[in-house]
Amino acid sequence: MNLTFNGVWRMDWGFGNPNITAAFIVCLLVLAWLPAFLWRRGFWLSLLISIALGICLVHTMSRGGILGGFVGLATLALLAPRPWPAKRLLAAGLGIWIVILGVFWLNAHERFGQGIVQEDKSISHRLAIWRCSPQMLAANPQGWGWNESGQAYMDWFQPLDRHENYGSLVNTHLSKVVELGIFGGSLYLFLWATVLLAGWPSEGSRWRAVPFAILAGFGTAALFTNMARDPSVWILPALCVAAIFVDRLFRREAPNWGHIFAAGLACFSVVFALYFIGKSGERIVSVSNKVAFVGGNPEYWIVMDAEKFRSYPRHLRKFLAEHPGTSFAVVKSVLDLPDNPQKGTKKPGTPVLIMKDTDVQERGMLLKKVTSATFLAPQFTPSELPDQLQAQAIYGEFSNSRYAVFWDEQKLSRRIPGISDFIPDWTTNLLAPFLAKSDGE
Repeated sequence: MNLTFNGVWRMDWGFGNPNITAAFIVCLLVLAWLPAFLWRRGFWLSLLISIALGICLVHTMSRGGILGGFVGLATLALLAPRPWPAKRLLAAGLGIWIVILGVFWLNAHERFGQGIVQEDKSISHRLAIWRCSPQMLAANPQGWGWNESGQAYMDWFQPLDRHENYGSLVNTHLSKVVELGIFGGSLYLFLWATVLLAGWPSEGSRWRAVPFAILAGFGTAALFTNMARDPSVWILPALCVAAIFVDRLFRREAPNWGHIFAAGLACFSVVFALYFIGKSGERIVSVSNKVAFVGGNPEYWIVMDAEKFRSYPRHLRKFLAEHPGTSFAVVKSVLDLPDNPQKGTKKPGTPVLIMKDTDVQERGMLLKKVTSATFLAPQFTPSELPDQLQAQAIYGEFSNSRYAVFWDEQKLSRRIPGISDFIPDWTTNLLAPFLAKSDGE
């Protein structure tokens, strides 16, 4: 897929995303200065390569990539040996102007300036997603799962009037913190802090400024896109980490444990601060032990078929907005329902709507979990349920299910008029009547 801006191709080296391409170019751009650190006359080779790569970086029109390149090169400049010869300063200045001319030649300045003079959707959408990250961390402190942050955002936090697709939070670091949870996210940030501390150049290894700057530039570029979608882009940063630690082992440079402890404390503090911010705000969903609690303490439980009803979180949020004060707990299996605390009493337990096919084992466990349940188009007869269970089945008026007649005969079925086996607008046709019936009981 070729992306363009104002008719100009945004350079992509096969990564499928100019922002990821830009992050890779940032790594190469900084790596190009390794000859200058290892060889006295290597400066001129490094300068020529970096000018070419700088123009390629501009050609991606990635603002995050440009910032990453600036951070990487600025880090190198700060760590480079002094003094700088005048002719090299002049040559470096000329190289910078060549890249700047490339910006205007490609009209990239128009994209780089977006969001300053006028609104830029790419920026505003990112900010909207990032603002939700504390709520997402607070909603599921154990983490949403690897590469699941984008789906979690679309399901539970994206405004209902927006339908953009996201594979992440468009920020590698925030995505991993939300996906891995408080402790896993803290560990992720701590690993970054550890390799940066280890990579700081020593007097005998000035060349380590290059891998250190590569990691700094790559980490900066990763703030604005999801690098986890393409593992190949991590190869060069990983080689930098390996080179840093091999060099430290070879030189027997012991780590500064005080710095490492401080870094660990800082990383945990940052993640916990995000959690605290999200915890203090209003949340309509929280996830714990495979249960999604929607709207607070659950009045109703739903066993959901996540494959069949893929967008159920958005539908539940919309239903909740239309029926304030209602609350649900959603699980994906009967086995995930809590044991019924009212077992052995005549008083019905919390109403349960089962929208998923159940097997023999699950049906056998039902009485331990609930005292009453409503099934959506069950593929079994009432006789296959425990005797003490209060059950009802819901079918469409024109359903072709061969099991429906058995439920009809025992007057345990409810028919939805005008439909067959497909349930359109299931919150209106299914959920609202279920709530009304449960309230009536």
